[in-house]
Order: sequence, then C-alpha cells, then structure tokens
Amino acid sequence: MKLDFQSITNSRFGVNMGLWIGRTLPPSIGYRIADFAANKLSKRDNTMTKAIRANQQIVRGENLSPEELDQITCVVFAHAGHCFVDLYHNLMNPEGIKELCPLTPSIEKLLKISQSDTPGAFIVAPHISAFDIALLALAYHGLRGKVLTYGNPPGGYELQNEIRASTGLEITPVRDEKTHQEAIEYMRQGGAVITAVDRPIRRKAHKLTFFGHPSPLPAGHIRMALAAEVPVVVAAAQYLGNNEYRINVSDPIPMIPDADPDVEIRKNAEAVLTQIEEVIRKTPEQWLMYYPAWPDLIVNGEL
Repeated sequence: MKLDFQSITNSRFGVNMGLWIGRTLPPSIGYRIADFAANKLSKRDNTMTKAIRANQQIVRGENLSPEELDQITCVVFAHAGHCFVDLYHNLMNPEGIKELCPLTPSIEKLLKISQSDTPGAFIVAPHISAFDIALLALAYHGLRGKVLTYGNPPGGYELQNEIRASTGLEITPVRDEKTHQEAIEYMRQGGAVITAVDRPIRRKAHKLTFFGHPSPLPAGHIRMALAAEVPVVVAAAQYLGNNEYRINVSDPIPMIPDADPDVEIRKNAEAVLTQIEEVIRKTPEQWLMYYPAWPDLIVNGEL
C-alpha cells in the first residue's frame, strides 16, 4: 500500500513521530529537516502538492508562472514544517506555548467572549500558520469553549484531539445533527463554539464565492450562528518571526436574517469569507490548506 505525506502526518504514528522529534532534537535542527523535506515534497507530483499550487495561484491573483509556483509551494511546506517543530517542541510545555503566542488585546477579546454569560459567539478560523499552537495558547490563556472537529478523524487527529482536550477545551467531533443542536444551545447560554471553516467538502452541491470563484466550503457554522442568534468572529494565527505567533481577531460579524433560506446562508457565509480572504492575502504563504479549495477549476483544466 502506497502512503503519501498527508496520510503519514495524519496518522497516530506520524503524530507520535513528530512528538519524539520535537522532544529529542533542538528546534534549529528540526527547522533544517523541515526545509529539506519541503524541498523534496514540493517537487512531487501528488494530490497535496497540486492542491497547494492551485490554491496559491488563486489567492495570489492567478498570474503566477510555473517557476514561481514551484518556489511558493516549497515555502508553504517549509512554513508548515517550522510550525510543526514549534508545536511539538513545546507541546507538553504550556508556558512554552504561551511564549510562542503571548497574551494580546485580541486574545483578551476572545477570552471575554468565551467567559461571558451573555449570548456567545461562533469563532471560526482558516488554516493559517500554526492553527494548533494558537488553539492551545488560547486555552492556556483561559479560553473556554466547545471545539467542533472533523467527524471521523484518523488516528493522528484522535491523538491531536486528546492533546487539545487536556487543556480543558471541550472537543466535539461533528457526527450528526445532535452535535449541531448542542452547539446552538451552548452559544445561547453564552458559550463560544470554535471550528475551522476553509476545508472544502467533497460533492457539496451548493458552493460559496471565495476569492471570486465558487468553492464547496462548509456553511454549517452560519446555520448554527443564525439559530443561536449570535455573531461570527474570525480568528487567525499569523507567524511574525522571531518565534512569535499572533492571533488576529475580527470584529463580531452579525448574522442577518432573510426570508429566503438560501440567500440567508449565502450572504452571511460570504460576509465571513470576505474577512477570511483579507487574512489569507496578508500572508498567503502561511495558508496551510492541503485540499483544493476550487476543485472544479482543476477538473476543468483552468489552473
């Protein structure tokens, strides 16, 4: 059976291997290994590399040459590797995680949302930079919330969720409508629900406009926010250099009801995606999305 990089890193073996490397090797050596691996991976003709190239082409204006895409893809892999090194080197060290992502007014804004008894919020995030470092840092700084995760996680995701849950966050795989109803009630009672929203869904019939093209992105967070009558807040990690990550937080985005359910979902979802587009444009090389956000463009040969 042929295994690719993504299936290995998502496996329990891959996560445990990353933990061992992070604990055993100094970060400087880990970064060099990450750079070496990025150079090799960016030259492979596989589905993950193709997805990164296609995604980067769209978010950077659709005018990149093949040579520019080669270089950018390598940079994306290298950044992902550096994030893994930082995460695994500090994974069992809460103070180290907080040093990587120190307390800021933006984080204090999220803490206030999550700790208030007034109606809560749906906090959504793109896969920008060190998603897990940001999530763990928020928890160690005092964030309380329910994290909705992939419904049928492979072994590696299960281990990651175990680590996330050890911080006190409530980790909830989304498997049925009951999960949605529990999240809605949680927000009505003042809680914060958290999830990532930029992973495309296979065979999704209704698409949302994202960077000017239709994309099969999820909209369940919009339905839940509307039902709970709470705003959506976009939170995104960003690497600043010098071993420091920052969490950028948008103003609350109110959900606007509409008599037409389809229009209601589309308008509100695309209002949130507009904020996410702005985040990605700031540091596109830090957008670590390994699935094609616009699969129709690849199938139709437009990229």
